[in-house]
Amino acid sequence: MSCFTILWSCSDQEYDDYKKFANGGEINYTEKVDSLKAFSGKNRIMLEGIIDADPKITEFRVFWNDGRDSISVPVTRSGGVDTLSVTIDDMPENIYNFQVRTYDAAGNKSLISNVTGSVYGERYQNTLFNRPVLANDLVNNTLTISYASMDLTTGVIGTEVLLDGASEPIFVPIDSEEYEISDYVVNSSYKYRTLFLPEETAIDTFYTDYVSFTPIPKPILVNASAPFETTVRGGEVGADNRWGTLADWTTNDAAKTFGDPPVGGFDDNENLDAMGQESWGSPLIRNGKIHQQVALKKADYSLRVFVRNGNKLAEPGTKVYLTIVNGDGLPNVDNIENNDAVLGYKRVTATGDYVIDFTSTEEQMVSVGVVTDFTIDQSYWKIMSWDIVVRN
Repeated sequence: MSCFTILWSCSDQEYDDYKKFANGGEINYTEKVDSLKAFSGKNRIMLEGIIDADPKITEFRVFWNDGRDSISVPVTRSGGVDTLSVTIDDMPENIYNFQVRTYDAAGNKSLISNVTGSVYGERYQNTLFNRPVLANDLVNNTLTISYASMDLTTGVIGTEVLLDGASEPIFVPIDSEEYEISDYVVNSSYKYRTLFLPEETAIDTFYTDYVSFTPIPKPILVNASAPFETTVRGGEVGADNRWGTLADWTTNDAAKTFGDPPVGGFDDNENLDAMGQESWGSPLIRNGKIHQQVALKKADYSLRVFVRNGNKLAEPGTKVYLTIVNGDGLPNVDNIENNDAVLGYKRVTATGDYVIDFTSTEEQMVSVGVVTDFTIDQSYWKIMSWDIVVRN
């Protein structure tokens, strides 16, 4: 090898080594480690490379921190391609540059192989948090756990769920939005934690602390999604009419503005079989109320409502509130905000999904429903679904 080639292909350290050997005559290099890779871990790192030609190699050495730290590993050659591997423990969290050389029994050494690798530890651990649980829906003996999405750049790979009495956890991968457990034991608890790999090839998995949770039965709203069922259509039982009164919901007289006798709360326009209220071609609605009662345990909840259609919902002459109230019945629209009996509410000003987070601090019966004030013509709304989920 000419000096010109070495100047452009070797490091300064390698060139110094070359000059040292050259001054003494023949250059005796051992084989250089090929395909050197670093695999990150928790306060440790694994280095791996291959050699395939030099039978005289008896050890390899790893240097880091500018050569201040090193480790020597003996090598027994097989006569073929051998993988050299070492795991270095008790490493502070940092990014390191490693230099690796092979040696023979006479002390001859190879040119340097370089690799950079990261060691993870407490700093990385402190950035980790459990995957948020959106809902625990326990219906009869089936538990459905719904999860929020997470930033994949954190290294998150999934969640472990450990049921009471189980020895092995259930792994829920990060790309699963929910997981269903059949034959769940009511009143039992489960623990969960989230798993992270700081790098795809990392040799250690990081875990959050376990969190324990006892699911409670899901509060069930009856007749709560389209196609909604009715007790009366168009003032006559079974009549094929657009308007009707909902089954399983309590509808006050103010919400019944069509037909004779009047009905209201159900709207079959466009064959949607929706829950609906309208002042288009009908009397204006003042404090029209539709609700049903449901029993709650002490827990955190979310009420989810999908408003599909609407008109003039954001105008001053229209007030529509989705609300959860302690007791039986709903307050008037002007008595919903700043009302201690109201556990949660949102004013409807546009179509879309509405989520109302609320807390029940005790076992109680609550009323869930909608209050409508249409003091201008051509106002309407249509609701397609209601649901209560138990949050963590």
